[in-house]
Amino acid sequence: MPFILPKSTFRDRHAANPNWTETELLNSGNVSTGPVADNDVTVVGGGIHGLMYAIHTKKINPEANIKISLFEKAPRPQWKIGESTLPHFAQWTKSAGMAAEYLLRFFGLHSGLEFFFLDRENPDTYTAWCNNGPPPFLAPGYQLQRSMSELVFTVFAQRLGVDVWHGHAADIQNTVLSQDGDTVPIIRQSDKTQALVAKSALVVDGTGRFRQYTSKAARLHRFDHFNTDAFFAYWEGTNENKVPEELEGFEGGHTSHICFPEGWMYLIRMLSWHDSPMAGLLDMINYMLDHAELGTPHDELPSSAELCEMFGCKMKWIWSIGYACRDDTTYPADLESYGSCDAERRFNFITKKYKKLGDVMRHFTLLPDYHGPGTTWYIRKQLTYQSQIVSGPGWVTIGDGVGFTNPLLSPGINAGMASTTYAADCTLASIKAKTEEERLAVWKKYDDYCAAAVPSLNQMNQFLYLTFMHPLLGPRIGFLWTIMLGHALPQYGLPRTAFTVDLKPFASYAIRWLWGSQVPDWVKIADYTTAKLMPLDLNKPVPEEIVNDLIAFSESVKEQALAQGPGYILGFPFRYQGEFRNYGPMLEWDEKKYRAQDRFQSQCHSCLTWLPCRGDWRKCSACGVMRPIVWNGRPTDFELSKFAVIAPNYMSVGRILVDYMKEREMNCNCAKPMEEPMNKMMNGHTNM
Repeated sequence: MPFILPKSTFRDRHAANPNWTETELLNSGNVSTGPVADNDVTVVGGGIHGLMYAIHTKKINPEANIKISLFEKAPRPQWKIGESTLPHFAQWTKSAGMAAEYLLRFFGLHSGLEFFFLDRENPDTYTAWCNNGPPPFLAPGYQLQRSMSELVFTVFAQRLGVDVWHGHAADIQNTVLSQDGDTVPIIRQSDKTQALVAKSALVVDGTGRFRQYTSKAARLHRFDHFNTDAFFAYWEGTNENKVPEELEGFEGGHTSHICFPEGWMYLIRMLSWHDSPMAGLLDMINYMLDHAELGTPHDELPSSAELCEMFGCKMKWIWSIGYACRDDTTYPADLESYGSCDAERRFNFITKKYKKLGDVMRHFTLLPDYHGPGTTWYIRKQLTYQSQIVSGPGWVTIGDGVGFTNPLLSPGINAGMASTTYAADCTLASIKAKTEEERLAVWKKYDDYCAAAVPSLNQMNQFLYLTFMHPLLGPRIGFLWTIMLGHALPQYGLPRTAFTVDLKPFASYAIRWLWGSQVPDWVKIADYTTAKLMPLDLNKPVPEEIVNDLIAFSESVKEQALAQGPGYILGFPFRYQGEFRNYGPMLEWDEKKYRAQDRFQSQCHSCLTWLPCRGDWRKCSACGVMRPIVWNGRPTDFELSKFAVIAPNYMSVGRILVDYMKEREMNCNCAKPMEEPMNKMMNGHTNM
């Protein structure tokens, strides 16, 4: 490990100032000793989109020295629903300077999306389907404890020179937004006094669904047909490795979805840092970001457990589990008998309605009041909306402030970051605009993008929910088309670039993504499916003739697309049989191929953490145990040279692999091999 002395910067500050609050300690990481009145940009809201906007703006304009102050009302990053992030997010963090080897010390692994579609007529029957994320040497995804992710991004932003002030709220009512400059009174929450009046050329509304400035410009828009409600809690996996006995193929390194006619259950395994001291967390995050700047190889980094010992922190694997159901779901008249509050009642009713959900939940134990009194259960109603105006004289909104549809496929971060990075791209030109006409021209394309994006995501959301009404429609139509196009759009697919897009062009990729929901073939499928299923009664089975008709229509569109060439749909030849469970090389449905799929994750035999399958990452990022690598036959020099290409900082990987194999041959008492052996590298993919 490169010698980096673990610093005690924040722990020393806390020792010297024992009466400091967490807020004061967190704010001491800013370059400025106190909030500064004059800035180029004032960001209101310190959630993940506000922080990503500030980071992106600073990173893509290094010579401009844009002065950004971000104000967040909460005293520190707050607990929120656990979130699954996808390749676009992982690509952004990697390009920004936060690669997987460092972030996997803080977050859980996300290595694919797994679905189980329940059959309402047969309680023990389901159709299972899974798709991989990208190979782990490209861009592994993350399962986030949101308070920790926002703390990491706060520290990263501060290191870039962004002032992030927690415990400081914008006075929305007395804000003046103008093309001639904005003034925002800032209220210090500790004593409710005005700390300063922030002046800037641009105010960014990062308040998400609260839409603090956006709501003053226009009312939100609701879409026709059904909306959705979400209710969730945090759980401990008391017997989580028994879940595959209920759902064959279930793996904790995936984001798992159990789908039924009214909606779906999500299960997200994430690393919690709850009850860790703020000073220790800040020193630990800075220490890892120091390593990121040096490019320290994965196996030379301390594990999460070792970091806890070094910095006095605590970690624990927990699960975020909840439902997102249609608002036209029928609940019983005696719903109050199902629990003490609305969220618990709905959760328990759905769990009891479908036997398989109850079977799964037997292996989890509720964590009551995990984040303090009153935080056991949470419900959020009427999730879907769109802001009709997203920018105006002196301001713009980003992320969830633009609109939101549903947590399904995680568009909150993964699609919302398109507006966030696009706004960052427009910022410098907006600041430099001399007239209102110039400023309007800067934001016109942004406004147009947002106006079209949210309706497309809403169509995607309703289309997918409708396919839950029969166990074959989700895997054969809904998710096949959405994920097939969402992973790699023609011309703008991240796999075409080997997930190496720099930050400068990143927004141009992100705004054309939207899970493929604006691709003509996808729209054709969604329109046809919605027309057939929307009029049906949610509480009755879908007639078999409609199921057969929808599958036949999807197959005909797919055949026409594939007939134009093997790379037509995605813009380049793709290993469908490795990407999708139950599909062959030409996207033919094959239920007998259930488990035949590329393997990109495995469990540590010591601590059971799910880890990426990389030959040059032998160390468990969570507990530090060195994992053996077992090959099906000796690797060739060519194959070993491939590892040197994908891990240029790990020059000795080939020697280590060969030495380890010799060690195994001489020592019958070597470490227990992993359950899934590592196959030879083929076509740039590793299987494990």
